[in-house]
Amino acid sequence: MKWVDVALSSSIIIVLTFLPPYLDRIGFSFWLKTVCGTAVLFSVFIVLPKIKFLQKSVTKKVGWFISISVLIFVLILGDLIND
Repeated sequence: MKWVDVALSSSIIIVLTFLPPYLDRIGFSFWLKTVCGTAVLFSVFIVLPKIKFLQKSVTKKVGWFISISVLIFVLILGDLIND
């Protein structure tokens, strides 16, 4: 497992948690939200693998721990912000 895998999973969680409520406030339709979310995720998938620091290896235990920690933190933060 590499750091880029951890960063990709964290970025998916962040985008899917914070982007839809923001686009709801702007007034985007469901299809436009889907297109925006897809565009943001594709750009993240293109940019993150090019960062050299993220090419280093990490143990699976540490990678999963960080991914789960980010998931919990982002979901709690998203609940606090969106309410």
